[in-house]
Amino acid sequence: MPPSSTLLRAALALTATGIVSAASIRHVQEESGADVMFAVAYAFYLSLILIATPRHPPRWASLLGFVFAAITYVAAIMTLNGNALAVGLYLLVALLGYIATPAPFRPLTVAAFALWTPAIRFFGPDPLAGQFPPLLAFASVLSLINLVATLLDRSARDPDERLRRIGLGLLAVATVATVVERHLAVESLVVAPDDVMALVVVGVLPLLAVVRLRPSTRDAIATGLALATFMLAAMALILGKGYHVDAVTVPHVAAQQLLAGHDPYVTFDLPAALAQFGMNPDLVTHYEDGTVVRALNYPALNFLLVTPFIALGVTDVRWIYLVEIVALVLILLRKVHIPWRPLVSAGVVGNTVIVRQNILAGVDPTWWALLTVAWIFVESRWLSAIAVGFAIASRQPAWFAAPFYLVAIWKRNGRAEAIRRAAIVAVAALAPNLPFIVADPAAFFDGIAQPMLGAFAPYGVGFVRLGLDGPFPLLPRAAYGVLSAVSFVVLIATLWRFWRKVPIGAVIFPFVPLYLAWRSLQNYFGSIPLLAMAGDDELIVGVAAERREPSAFSALAASTTPAPATSAASPRSSAL
Repeated sequence: MPPSSTLLRAALALTATGIVSAASIRHVQEESGADVMFAVAYAFYLSLILIATPRHPPRWASLLGFVFAAITYVAAIMTLNGNALAVGLYLLVALLGYIATPAPFRPLTVAAFALWTPAIRFFGPDPLAGQFPPLLAFASVLSLINLVATLLDRSARDPDERLRRIGLGLLAVATVATVVERHLAVESLVVAPDDVMALVVVGVLPLLAVVRLRPSTRDAIATGLALATFMLAAMALILGKGYHVDAVTVPHVAAQQLLAGHDPYVTFDLPAALAQFGMNPDLVTHYEDGTVVRALNYPALNFLLVTPFIALGVTDVRWIYLVEIVALVLILLRKVHIPWRPLVSAGVVGNTVIVRQNILAGVDPTWWALLTVAWIFVESRWLSAIAVGFAIASRQPAWFAAPFYLVAIWKRNGRAEAIRRAAIVAVAALAPNLPFIVADPAAFFDGIAQPMLGAFAPYGVGFVRLGLDGPFPLLPRAAYGVLSAVSFVVLIATLWRFWRKVPIGAVIFPFVPLYLAWRSLQNYFGSIPLLAMAGDDELIVGVAAERREPSAFSALAASTTPAPATSAASPRSSAL
């Protein structure tokens, strides 16, 4: 029996997460500016999630994911002069595991091997280099062994129970992988709390897979342990490394200037902000002609969010972003059907891009967090629209998402509701920015238009990277703008025409124009798997039943009624 469409979509999102995480780790370890394979891995990442947008993704998609993951890992190990034989054996074991896994769950086998990013360290030239604790190495290997055993296990006959057990195994792998990756950025002289917690997760989650507890209780314990480990790893990163990118200084200094009674759009100076934190002035963003960017070029909510915390004495805004991400995960898990919660948790805990970009680097995640909230509560006529408006008021990438959101609402709820929500979105987007528009409209619009219209130097992990470092010539900036605009129009038309056939298209399509743009930064794309799951109406509690696939709650169920769980708890319970 083939996997359900719901399971295949979730597995493709997790496989894509593993691929982009592995590519990011390899990119950091190599410390090379020229990196075609980095852009290729992001193309793999985005392609897999685009393939997952149809209501019924093609069955060959999981095999394609396996090929993409194999290419990514081989390229990573070979680039780092690692052990080619070892990575070859790893892929062979992965293939054998795929064949041995029952057909309905094979896509999750691909996701499992893609998410096990410790392979890059273990198959590298010096597996235990630096202050890497053997305890963590043991936990890493044990997590993979436990997961493989769970994939092959046939003792649980209930489909939801099997899905939950595999999900717990994937969550353990993702959690340990994040702690291993933390050591690549910030080493520990002694065994750190997150190292110990990684071993606890590896020991406890397999037990949770077999003990007789309410499903909601098991999920609460499992996700609690995983998120606690995630937070400890994030704390180690924040405490171990200070501000080191220009983006994190922007809201911090802008908030300070606002508290001092100044208009940041008039007084902000990016080189001065870097100097305030003792950062290398070469880290500042440049224009195409080589001059440095100085103006504040984010909408106002970007710094208004942190202003109260700066006023209370917070000295590092990355703590705010960490709490924001964890709170978002808890909100999302509250709305996800029980059997899928460990899989959704793994998609965040094991996402290296989120960890490195939004926590370690401190690039504001508020825009995509708000978009995620909008899709979690898409049935809420006020909350969903306000969240989209605030996302627009936070960062420019959300501007690409808003039209797709409104088209989806039009098709789901009718023209009147779309117009109503458009008005709410507009008011919510305008409200935080209005005082600064009134104070100095020229300074405000000149600042926020810079990322779209300013002649910034080309940069990113998208198509432009192939022109900077790869086989293609670097096209004129206008050409990338045309590519983005054409893809935007085509995808809007596709959503309008086939919206029932692409249930998460409205969530994923906005990132294609960003990938094709002149600047396609990593932080634009880290949230895609999380958004894909939040926008999947077959995973979320409370979405209208007519929009769900009959087999949404079971990977194996052949009828429209899901098989009963082994415990007394309802599989539709929303309790943690």
